[in-house]
Amino acid sequence: MDLEKAFLIIFLTIAAVVIFNVMIFLSVRRGNEITTIDLMRKAARRARNPWKDEEDALQELSDLVSNFKSTSQVPTDEDEQEESREL
Repeated sequence: MDLEKAFLIIFLTIAAVVIFNVMIFLSVRRGNEITTIDLMRKAARRARNPWKDEEDALQELSDLVSNFKSTSQVPTDEDEQEESREL
């Protein structure tokens, strides 16, 4: 690996960390520490499970379909054969 590329990656990483910390410091200094903490918690939750909202929506849809299937009477092949015999 080029020495220049390694220094560039190290510099960008350090710059990102410094900028992130300065942003946290400024938001705390302004008195928005509660909202900043909440934002960090939400970001941490989202990072742990990024598809939580979609999984919850799919689970709700699955529950609704299960309830619909259990309450509705879906005609089977046997029911259709019995109806055709009656005609």
